[in-house]
Amino acid sequence: MKARIHAIAGVVGILTILAFWTSTAFSELFASHETIAAVKAMILKGMFVLIPAMAIAGAAGMSLGGKRTDARAQAKKKRMPFIAANGLLVLVPAAFFLEARASAGTFDAWFYAVQVLELIAGATNLTLMGLNIRDGLTMTGRIGAGSAAQKTTAPAIEPRDGGPLVAKAVPVLTGADGRAMETKPVMALCRCGASKTKPYCDGSHNQIGFDSRPSDDHTKDEVLTYEGRDITVHYNRLLCSHAGECGKWLNAVFDSGRKPWIVPNNGAAEKIKAVVKACPSGALRYSVNGEAPQHGACGTPGVTVEKDGPYRVAGIPLAGARLAEGASAEKYVLCRCGASRNKPYCDGTHHDIGWRDTGQ
Repeated sequence: MKARIHAIAGVVGILTILAFWTSTAFSELFASHETIAAVKAMILKGMFVLIPAMAIAGAAGMSLGGKRTDARAQAKKKRMPFIAANGLLVLVPAAFFLEARASAGTFDAWFYAVQVLELIAGATNLTLMGLNIRDGLTMTGRIGAGSAAQKTTAPAIEPRDGGPLVAKAVPVLTGADGRAMETKPVMALCRCGASKTKPYCDGSHNQIGFDSRPSDDHTKDEVLTYEGRDITVHYNRLLCSHAGECGKWLNAVFDSGRKPWIVPNNGAAEKIKAVVKACPSGALRYSVNGEAPQHGACGTPGVTVEKDGPYRVAGIPLAGARLAEGASAEKYVLCRCGASRNKPYCDGTHHDIGWRDTGQ
């Protein structure tokens, strides 16, 4: 609700200023002094709409962005005080001054000097408010990187700072019940855990001040190597979603209750390869005879929504995010509950906190 109020108040504010600006410019260029005086009187009365709208938009915006530290949110917060100061110190006094002069029929050098100042201040606020609206729409995932993003045919998933996962040209989105879900050329997927329309984003990340950065105590980004006679296994815990599938498939080799938890010599090389290929997060890789480590097959391209869990992604590049060491760009698991310490990757926290998907 707060985000909707902010949006409505912002639109009312920018449309009101636009109406003031265009009517002023038109009347000054083409109309009589009487018409100019009428416009000034209308603008003064319109302040009773503009000032509350701007106050509501500013207060709601600061509240929504209070906990956000991403670049777009910070840029919006920096513009807001300037917009407010420009309005209170320039536009409002100018409106009173110009109305008084126009109603008295005094169209002198002072009138036109202040008029020019008002037009410049109005154009400045229109520009800044337009930038804030653009950034707000981008933060909610309603717009991407321009119209080119809508036309792209290359699948990709891009985590937005403080916002959703923007999924482009995803071939298949599979729900937790195994059924195909609606897809669009560009769609925003919730990763704050609060959307009421999961798995789709509804802008709730703004209301809760979602922080998309990894926690200060995130898992160390390092690759551990476990050598065996016939095969070597490589593991980066930062990428692991702790689904436990490796232990289910081949517990003799992968046993989290043992140290070391990976013992390649306890299993056949081909079975270990199969387990690594089935690892959804890309945390596991294998190498044979000193060759470069590999993840194996990534599976059918698409995004799968786990029940009360993360997104499993296969065959779709992860764009706009720093990849962990040894990560696969096309096989990974992304946090959906919003609580992972290793965002954008899932670290299994959804299980620890008992997170439930109440929106799907």
